[in-house]
Amino acid sequence: MNHAGADGSMLFSRISLQGEHRIKRGWVSMIMEYYSHTEYQPSPEQIEKDRFVFFGLVRCKPWMAIPAGILIQFCYGSVYAWSIFNAPINKAVAGDPTHGSAEITFYIALGVLGVTAAIFGPWIETNHPRKSGIIGLVVFYSGHLTSALAVYVRMISLLYFGYGLVAGIGLGIGYVSTIDAVSKWWPRARGTAAGCAVMGFGGGSLAFSAINKWLIDNTNLSLSFLILGSLNFVIMLVSIQFICPPPPGHNPDGIPVLDSSECQQYMKSSAVGTHDVEKPVQNPRAMRALAAERPTLHVTLGEALQSRDYWLLYAAFLANIVFCLVIISNLPRIIHEIFGMGRRVPREPPLPAYIAVSIEGGFNMLGRVVVGLLSDVVGRKTTFLLILAIQIVVISFVPVAIHADSFWGFLALVWTATLCYGGGFGMIPAFVSDMFGINNTSSCHGILLTAWSIASVTGGLIFTGVLNHFLNHGGHAWEPRIYIANFMWMLAVTVTGFVCCLFVRASIRDRMFPALPNQIMHLRIFGRVFRVLCLRHSPPPSDGRKSRRKFMEFEYLTRAQEQTAWEEYLALRAVQQRLLKEPNDC
Repeated sequence: MNHAGADGSMLFSRISLQGEHRIKRGWVSMIMEYYSHTEYQPSPEQIEKDRFVFFGLVRCKPWMAIPAGILIQFCYGSVYAWSIFNAPINKAVAGDPTHGSAEITFYIALGVLGVTAAIFGPWIETNHPRKSGIIGLVVFYSGHLTSALAVYVRMISLLYFGYGLVAGIGLGIGYVSTIDAVSKWWPRARGTAAGCAVMGFGGGSLAFSAINKWLIDNTNLSLSFLILGSLNFVIMLVSIQFICPPPPGHNPDGIPVLDSSECQQYMKSSAVGTHDVEKPVQNPRAMRALAAERPTLHVTLGEALQSRDYWLLYAAFLANIVFCLVIISNLPRIIHEIFGMGRRVPREPPLPAYIAVSIEGGFNMLGRVVVGLLSDVVGRKTTFLLILAIQIVVISFVPVAIHADSFWGFLALVWTATLCYGGGFGMIPAFVSDMFGINNTSSCHGILLTAWSIASVTGGLIFTGVLNHFLNHGGHAWEPRIYIANFMWMLAVTVTGFVCCLFVRASIRDRMFPALPNQIMHLRIFGRVFRVLCLRHSPPPSDGRKSRRKFMEFEYLTRAQEQTAWEEYLALRAVQQRLLKEPNDC
């Protein structure tokens, strides 16, 4: 009987384990299925309905999406002016303007934004942008109402929940759905279109810094959140009525498009990071598209996420935003401690902190348009390398400005970095759309925005941790070394991001560019191909003298040399294609 009982227990355990495995496989299959289908497929009735906007009263025009997107992003950009609320909330809740609890709300909101965008990205892509946009703005408004209650009852945890979690969820849904819907109307000018849309986000910081201060000075904190949320809700609800997606197959410029099935042979190799590009493309249409200038590749989201290029771009984007994310939420404090009344010899700063924050928002706004436009002209990767290089120079000189007690020099450097920061946000939707296809824009963009979460939360925690470490060991808040120590790790992150961006293969040509037999690597630097070659046998000098043996050689191809190599590669593939067909013709 005991043996029978033991056998029964083992059988029951085995059945239970099998059931658990089936449940796990079921969840994995559901998640993979969710992230595999990212194409919006409207019904004929919906396509006809989308010919009109604003409750069916106005005929839809592509240009209408630009001002509507700007206004929606303008309202969402009010989150960037959060630093104006820090001191009043800290004083109301804890009785001390420098207590430091309110600052955490900003980090929570941005952290939730990125996670929400990553989770809801496929859902946003497969649904009408007006539907996701309305859901986003309603949730964002709910966060403001909860925040008003939190301040009224002086409960900081409720504020974290209201503005940090709830408003952060609305922000993540609304931010992605609006930008991607706008950029899809202009395939040849996605950078400019997306930059114009997200320009409003930077403009929100510029305007709401002054609006928030006026509300705080003339009302109370609780009423400020109520008015702010209601104002945003009305503006966004009207503007979202002018947002609609382009019709299926929208491609007015006739950009050549390759899908994953046509490019499966080389796309698989690029996904695992190999250099095997010798397999021929057996499709005449694909060959013609490859010969065109800047063709677009459409792949599945799974293939995009397996590509090393996606994660290199992820690291580069994180590096682009980490410095300014920390500065945005701490600029008033830095001005107060280093250049204002908190310094060792107190003095009034030459410019009030709230005005400095507003001007920073202006540079944030300007960068989104200018850099987006520049990326349409000179290319996404070249532009991204440029803004990262500028940020490296800026962060290197910030400690010099602080040591020299140069208030205006410090602000000029911060504003320049903010211009590049806004530029990264302005061009990143177009970057992922060019690399992985328009059907994956919301999904890829949403997952990339988790870098926003990581940079804001981790960057803020590291900044605060370094600051507290110095203060707990006898340091003073006015000492420049406290902030310079933080700038050093930010500089290291930015340099790492620049290196990662160098290795991003931003186009089909970069992924398929032919390798020489002795080639170690190739990458595109500021629009031109750079090769590293291994010299196994270096010939001796003709005059018989001893020379230093070279093991590597570097080539920086001209545009003419690159075009010649690419045309020869395509010609070889065409020959291989004909040879593969000949046995079937016999």
